[in-house]
Amino acid sequence: MPTPEQNNAIAVEFFDTAWNKGEIRTDLLHPEAVDHSAVGGEKKTETGAESFKKIVTMFRSAMPDVSLQIHDEVYAKDRVVHRWEINGTDTGGFMGMPPTNKPLTFTGTTIARFKDGKIIERWANVDELGLMQQLGIVPPPPNGSNGH
Repeated sequence: MPTPEQNNAIAVEFFDTAWNKGEIRTDLLHPEAVDHSAVGGEKKTETGAESFKKIVTMFRSAMPDVSLQIHDEVYAKDRVVHRWEINGTDTGGFMGMPPTNKPLTFTGTTIARFKDGKIIERWANVDELGLMQQLGIVPPPPNGSNGH
């Protein structure tokens, strides 16, 4: 059975390769892998690599210069948690919107569960509000606003 450190190394390799190189290492995914995704406001659970491929492809199409940095790595037993930041320039347009050509930065947290040395489940929380504000889709809160 792989150690938590080995699971973390697999997660780092999987996410780095996917985001920074555009290659989905399906050999690092368990055949019964489940992706619990809520990107785009639509909460869904899908089996296999397709859901994650769609998410990475969407972001890499909008931001061909996308870059992922993992800031924190926490791992124990069969779970790995990464706090990360993605940077890129919106030259391709998000979700049917025209490109803004703006540099974008957003953060999130991903949890991966492992079975037999492969990722079998993935959950991610992404700062979509911050991303939408940077894209100009959602206005930022007024300065000095306290919610009243």
